[in-house]
Amino acid sequence: MKYFGPFENQTIDFEDVSDSMFLISGRTGSGKTMIFDAITYALYGTLSTSDRSEGSVRSQFATDDDISSIRLSFEIRGRKYTIERTLSYQKAGRKTPVPPKAVLYDKDGEVLEGSINGVKSMILEILQLNADQFRQILILPQGEFKRLLTSSSEQKQEILRTLFRTERFVKFEQKLNELKKEKLKGSETVETKISERFNMITGEEYPEVAELLEIEFPTFARRMETIDKVQEIISEKQQAVDDVLDANKNRVEVLKNQIKLKEDNNARVEEVEQIKAELASIADNAKDIQKLETEIESYRAIKEMEYALRTESSAQQQKIRIEAELSNFKSQVSTVSASLDEIEQRQTELQEKQEFYQRAETWLNATERFMHNSDVANIDETMANLNKRKADISEENNTLTKRVESITQSLATEGWERTQADRLRHERYTIDNEITSLEQSIDAERELSQHDAEKLELTNALQALDQEYSRIESERKEKKEVLKNRYSVEDSAHIEHLITHLEVGKACPVCQQTVQVLPESHQYLSEEEEAVFEAFESELQAIDADRKSKARRLDVLEALLAGKIRKNLDALEASLKTSSDQQKVIKQHIEEEQQRFETQQGLLKEQNDLNTKLNDNKLEENNVDHALKQAETLLSEFKSHTSYDEYGTFAAMHDKCQKSLEDYKTQVKDQENVHLDKREQKSRLEEKISYSNKQLDEIASQLESLSPKVDAFVEKSGKDREQMLTLLEDADVEAKEEKVKAHHNRKTLLETRYNTLVETLQSETMQDTASEQAEMEELNSKNEMLTNQNAKLATQFEHNQKTADSIGKLITEYEASLGEIQSLIALVDAVSGRNEQKVSLERYVLTYYLDRILDIANIRLLEMTNHRYELRRSVNKSNRKTGLDIEVFDFYNNRSRHITSLSGGESFQAALTLALAMNEALQQESGGISLDTMLIDEGFGTLDPETLDMAVNTLIELQTSGKMVGIISHVEELKERMENILEVRGVNERSTARFK
Repeated sequence: MKYFGPFENQTIDFEDVSDSMFLISGRTGSGKTMIFDAITYALYGTLSTSDRSEGSVRSQFATDDDISSIRLSFEIRGRKYTIERTLSYQKAGRKTPVPPKAVLYDKDGEVLEGSINGVKSMILEILQLNADQFRQILILPQGEFKRLLTSSSEQKQEILRTLFRTERFVKFEQKLNELKKEKLKGSETVETKISERFNMITGEEYPEVAELLEIEFPTFARRMETIDKVQEIISEKQQAVDDVLDANKNRVEVLKNQIKLKEDNNARVEEVEQIKAELASIADNAKDIQKLETEIESYRAIKEMEYALRTESSAQQQKIRIEAELSNFKSQVSTVSASLDEIEQRQTELQEKQEFYQRAETWLNATERFMHNSDVANIDETMANLNKRKADISEENNTLTKRVESITQSLATEGWERTQADRLRHERYTIDNEITSLEQSIDAERELSQHDAEKLELTNALQALDQEYSRIESERKEKKEVLKNRYSVEDSAHIEHLITHLEVGKACPVCQQTVQVLPESHQYLSEEEEAVFEAFESELQAIDADRKSKARRLDVLEALLAGKIRKNLDALEASLKTSSDQQKVIKQHIEEEQQRFETQQGLLKEQNDLNTKLNDNKLEENNVDHALKQAETLLSEFKSHTSYDEYGTFAAMHDKCQKSLEDYKTQVKDQENVHLDKREQKSRLEEKISYSNKQLDEIASQLESLSPKVDAFVEKSGKDREQMLTLLEDADVEAKEEKVKAHHNRKTLLETRYNTLVETLQSETMQDTASEQAEMEELNSKNEMLTNQNAKLATQFEHNQKTADSIGKLITEYEASLGEIQSLIALVDAVSGRNEQKVSLERYVLTYYLDRILDIANIRLLEMTNHRYELRRSVNKSNRKTGLDIEVFDFYNNRSRHITSLSGGESFQAALTLALAMNEALQQESGGISLDTMLIDEGFGTLDPETLDMAVNTLIELQTSGKMVGIISHVEELKERMENILEVRGVNERSTARFK
């Protein structure tokens, strides 16, 4: 714990008290409960009691820079974990608080989770308990130890549900209800779908179908029969329409053939007339076609000279272009040569400064390591600080040495002897045991005296009850004898015989009335007589119950008194007074020895701290001397390499020199790059001039070869070069050729078709088809109407059939689900508590677990209360929110009492035994939750010595089975009986804790 409550930096190691019982002792307000708070806060981020906030546990002496934190290592089910948490706190001048943090590690230090929510989820998974359940089961907090005992049924339900994982039964019930709703909804949906499907049956336009569909249908079977009848009607109507359609289609085919023959002849007559007209048009275009043929022949003659004409023209144009480019290239070469002369002059000037800048670069490289070096820049201030620190350490060492010598003298004059302290503790232990033994003997003797008086009282009461029982039994026998004399022996025999022959539901053989209930042997008495016998029976039962209760208590008392050795009470009390006086004297001596011991320990600790500080100072002094030597060496190197005594002047000159060097290098590089570019530019221009001259020579040779041929063709054709080139650009030559060819082909084709048609004509005049067309249109109209009617009937039939099939499937589905739904409803009612017992499945399981816990708790509680108290589950009328209440049965009063009627000590006993029983029940159940620790904050102060002794023995028995038990208490008897005591001491609002 760091800055947590009164603890500044405290570590508590519980390894030595594992599987043992320990006591946390200290003055009120020293921070004992804060240890339980730290454990609970580390696990859950909350405190051990719910009425305090996180902000209340940050140390009041912590500064804004101090972080309040807890580190807890714990083991569960064989696995070790470590959790670290820091508290949220408000820094001065900051609007928002510093947020809390949490980290969970495994045994190897690997981070398992590093967020607040992630750690919370993982802790719940590991411990299987939330913060409230942890406080109620593992911790009995100060002022809250009765919370679990007196909590409501709903609160206990949440605790038991988590511990025994019964939420699965609630989820099971919820799933069943959801399934039932789903099944019922599905069944209703199927019924709705069946009704909707039946309403989709078509054919209402036919009277006989409409009449069928208007009938009410009590069953699904009747609906299916109706659908079959509707389908028969639609099928008959569809067959009648098919017959009429077949006859009409045959007549239409005959008419189509007649019309086709006439239309074919008329088409030929029309085509003959068209061909005649087109042949006349072709004859008119003959002259234009002949002109096009002449133009095509002239183009073909010039086409033979096309290559020579075009090549010659292209060469002339290329020659002109190259001569212009050649002139431009020569001008550029002159300009570039002049620029090269200027650049070479500038390079010569830069070369003359090279030696100066080489010396500057050497100096810069040698002194570069001193630039931007904070050690060199601050060397004077560093050496001054080191010399000052060296003087301060020397002065502090002198003061510390004097204090050590003073402490050594004090230890030599004021000593503490362990032998004397051990002797006093042994005497204290002996006298304490004597006093405890005497007190136990006195209490036991007083209790035995009370048992004697109670035994005598119970013996007398039992004798009185036996006498009363005999009196009532005698009166009942006398009454029976009087009643028997009312009937003769023979009549009584007849009555009993008649009763044995009666049967429920059948007629009486005497009065012939139906027998409803068989009477018992005495039920033939009058009502007054029956009332008398019932009073006798009630009194006897009450006496018997009272007698059993008193006899049970008498057995308990006899068991308690059996074998007891009796002692003189006055002699015991006199011995106790003598021993108590001796105890006070020894306690005074022990306190004096303790004070001397603490003084000695304080001086030893201070001496050790001072020696540690002296050693630390010597080490620091050596480090300061070493640092001074390093600083002096660095200063000497700086002066010898730079020739400067002051860093600022050196740094300014270094920067100036560095910049000048960089400018010089840039100029040299730029001039070299420009010179190279100009040389490359001149070389490229000279290559272009050479290439252009070569091209001019090739063009001259080409023109020398082509020009004579072109001149001869020009003279022969009578056209100049420009006219021939223009004719070659004519793009319509191919179109003209195609036009001439198409003219001749079309003429030939028309003449051939004309001769063929003339030979196949049946009549040279047009034939009329109006009558056949009118009849066929009338038939087609009727057929279209019939086809639509037939398609509608076919669609209706198919639609109705699909609807019938879907209804059949839905009916099968509905009938199959009925049995499943009925079984499901019965199961839901049983699980959810809608049954005769009105107990749900989860409530039944929870009451079972609570009964088991109470059975285990009562074993200890009966022993701790001298067989007086027993915890029982309330049997009052229960529902979903009750049934887990606890009441206490008082054997002294032979009745149940509310749990809150117990005194403080009795409540502590009940709460303690209940918490232990909860733990054992969980371990027996599955081992899923491991509860190997119990922490108790106060509560023992309300117990009398005997009950305290019994409670401590119970806890000692518990820790011997492997459980660690921690107790906070101010009761001195506990402090004297504990071997492991964690003592918390507070000085100036700061506390420390250590085992002693």
